[in-house]
Amino acid sequence: MKNKIGAYIAYLKYLWRSSDQHSVHSPFVFELLTKCIHKVPKGSKTSAYNQAIKAYLEKKNIPLISSLTELTILETSLTNRGVTAYFVEEINANFKQKELWQKLISDKNIQISIDYWSFGLIFTKKDQEKEHFILFKNSWR
Repeated sequence: MKNKIGAYIAYLKYLWRSSDQHSVHSPFVFELLTKCIHKVPKGSKTSAYNQAIKAYLEKKNIPLISSLTELTILETSLTNRGVTAYFVEEINANFKQKELWQKLISDKNIQISIDYWSFGLIFTKKDQEKEHFILFKNSWR
C-alpha cells in the first residue's frame, strides 16, 4: 500500500512539472514531439512509441539505440560526431531505473533528455546546450 501511494505521488509530481509542445523552445524537440510522438495513438504501449520514434529518426539519419548501457553511451558519443538517440524504457518503474535515468541525464555527453514518464529519450547532439524536458506523451486533444 505504501509503495502504491509513493508511485501516485511520483506520478502527480511528474504531471505538475510536465508540459506540452507549447513550452518547448527547441525546434528539434518541438518537431519530434508534434510530428512523431503526438501521432502515436493514446494508450499505446511503449513499443509503439519506440517504433514510431525509430522510423521518424531514420528519415533524419539519426540512429536510435534501444538496448542501453552507460558504456554504450560513452562509446557511441566518443566515436560518433553526429546525433545519436537512445530510447530508455520504464524510467520510473522502480528506484533502480530512476537512479539509472538520473545518472544518464546528468552525463556530460548527453545534450538533450526527454522524460515521458514511461520512457525517456536522450540525445548526443554536440552543437546544442544541455537541456532536459519533462513532457506529455500525448497532446491534449
